[in-house]
Amino acid sequence: MREPDFELSADMRLLELQRDALGLPPRERLAWESRSADASIPIEQAEPERGSTPVLAVEATAFPSGGVIAGAVVTLTLSVGNEGTATAREVVVLAPLPGGAAFRPGTFVWNGRSTYDDVADTFFGAGLLTGSLAPGERATFQWKIGVRLGTKPLVISPQVRAANAAVLGGRPLVVGRKDQQPTAFTGEVIRADVALYEPKPLIPVDIPVTDLPIYELDEEETLVYEAADAALSGAAPPVPAPEPSASSAVAAVESEPPEPAPAARRTAVVLYGSFDRASIAFFERVFGGTKPPTILQHCLFGNALACTGDLGGNDEAGFKRHLDAQAAVLHRIGLHEKLGKKEPIAHYAGELLAHVEALRAQPLADAPPATKDRLVLLTEPSEPTLAVLGRIAQERARWDFVKARQLTLALQAQSVASPVDVSTRDALERSLQTYAQNSVTVLQKLFVRIRVDRTTGLLFANEPAFDAAAKAVLAALKRALA
Repeated sequence: MREPDFELSADMRLLELQRDALGLPPRERLAWESRSADASIPIEQAEPERGSTPVLAVEATAFPSGGVIAGAVVTLTLSVGNEGTATAREVVVLAPLPGGAAFRPGTFVWNGRSTYDDVADTFFGAGLLTGSLAPGERATFQWKIGVRLGTKPLVISPQVRAANAAVLGGRPLVVGRKDQQPTAFTGEVIRADVALYEPKPLIPVDIPVTDLPIYELDEEETLVYEAADAALSGAAPPVPAPEPSASSAVAAVESEPPEPAPAARRTAVVLYGSFDRASIAFFERVFGGTKPPTILQHCLFGNALACTGDLGGNDEAGFKRHLDAQAAVLHRIGLHEKLGKKEPIAHYAGELLAHVEALRAQPLADAPPATKDRLVLLTEPSEPTLAVLGRIAQERARWDFVKARQLTLALQAQSVASPVDVSTRDALERSLQTYAQNSVTVLQKLFVRIRVDRTTGLLFANEPAFDAAAKAVLAALKRALA
């Protein structure tokens, strides 16, 4: 009679004794059951000890975890760790994108290293093969999604499978939306087509004052909204001449007509810029290619539309030098994105090189002579715009990426100075105004998103309405040069 196996339960030992008394062979044990040190069983053929099966623990988190609104960015993190004592083989991880959200290109990070979007597509689709996970080893994944319009919560359902491992955890992660969608930000976007050109309250009138938005406006945010409004406010209309009285009309009839006095030119702060055929062709390729353009390319287009000096090329405020430096900063963002270098968006603000205080009102110049390949544009910043620019210049220590875009928007062309027919001029002015309106909307959305996601990945989002407005401007510029 062999030694009793004390690792077995009392019932199992009794069963073994009964089988031995009847002369039956010992029961074949399953892989998960422990074995005693029986000399008749070779050590190399013994089954693994209890607890040697790999166990994968899955944990998913979201930030913010709830109360999100359309336009917000949610950072998702998924962790898969092997808490068993054996290696897990052929581990596959996937997390389908939830409805009502879109992946933010360039934000997928695997084990602390940024990867290509093709890898992210596999992660969201068929599943990403991570290989083997040794005991105590962990694989981490992080990505960002942008919240779209809707009312249903976002549900993230991670799935993990392996050839030889049990999986624990991995329950669906639910990110709830804010109960009431309207906020100061979304209300402004809804009214963009009419209210961006008029002074308006920061909180829409149809929202109770007691219902504070998820993003409460501070002093800096208020400046952003004021700058957006001022950038699109029209120039002050000229003061009409007073109508002549009846007595002066009679005297004018009786007396000889006086010599006509030379008309005094109106003085104003006016800046001029130019757009040539080569620039039109370049941006037509940008906005008409097979790959959708991004917000970064619109920033470059806004730079090209900015006006910097007078007709003689004088630039006392240094706007051209400033915009050239900003163009270099924007190109560096695109280059770093291709190289996979991730830096905070604050690193790409550049410096405020212009001197807004140098702007002076001057008599309006005559229309420049017509040229075949170059169109002269102009902008006349309004008094509110100049006031906001003055505040930005006085607070140079608070200069950032958003204020750089505000300054560019304030300098954006509003009309054409070259001699063109009235219908062409009107069409170009309408397209420039529409593009400026879209710029304000996107800039306000970008400012809100930066509060949550402070990376340059925000600049690689697509805005179809913004793209259509840019194409309309290019078509109007091309028609004016025809």
